[in-house]
Amino acid sequence: MNWMEKNFGTEKIEEMIEAGFPKLKVARMDVDSVRGKSAHDNLIKLFEQQRIDVLVGTQMVVKGLDFDKVSLVGILDADGLLSFADFRVNERAFQLMEQVSGRAGRKDEQGRVMIQATQVGHPILQYVQQHDYKKMYAFEIGNRQQFFYPPFSRTIEITLKHKIKEVVEEAAHKLGMGLKKEMNDFVIGPAAPVVARVRNQYLMELLIKLPLDMRQLQRYKQVIRNHFNLLLAEKQFRSVVLIADVDAN
Repeated sequence: MNWMEKNFGTEKIEEMIEAGFPKLKVARMDVDSVRGKSAHDNLIKLFEQQRIDVLVGTQMVVKGLDFDKVSLVGILDADGLLSFADFRVNERAFQLMEQVSGRAGRKDEQGRVMIQATQVGHPILQYVQQHDYKKMYAFEIGNRQQFFYPPFSRTIEITLKHKIKEVVEEAAHKLGMGLKKEMNDFVIGPAAPVVARVRNQYLMELLIKLPLDMRQLQRYKQVIRNHFNLLLAEKQFRSVVLIADVDAN
């Protein structure tokens, strides 16, 4: 079984495995290949019945599934998991790789897990190799305290949307500059997210870290609302959609 991010090219990997191992039955599981209510379940049944030898796919291969007789699991481009611009990136990467690793070797049979990465010395990869969530927690909680991230702060994630890229970028930078004048180092961004366009709407994001003190939190929330109103009062930004997500998961 092989797991990878879709943007790495699941179809290409499927083709390469078929070319390299022509005797193996290879199948692919991603949003393009699994359509219809029964397609997903049918593919899983075929794999469980060992009528498929190699299953290539996105994380939908892993979540909620429990396969027997899986002897090898591969994780491609682990660096991609560790490079997202999100303070939870290490936690999520560890969780996903641990979950994937748990798919190899069931019912007293030992399996192998192979991880492709260039940052082979990255602490998270070491903790995955050791299956040591306690060390991962100690490493991560120290970083979060040092850089003032939850649970040592509250966060508000602000997303701006507009059908014109230049408009949303200008709005995001104007909002960011206004907030930084009053909130100083609490404001991070703006920046485009990994998926920067959804349903013909371009996206920009700001992250605000706030103290846990309730009085300060309420004051800063009012500052944010005021700057929202100032931005939307300008004619060119009236159609910009603003979304504030407190303590986003």
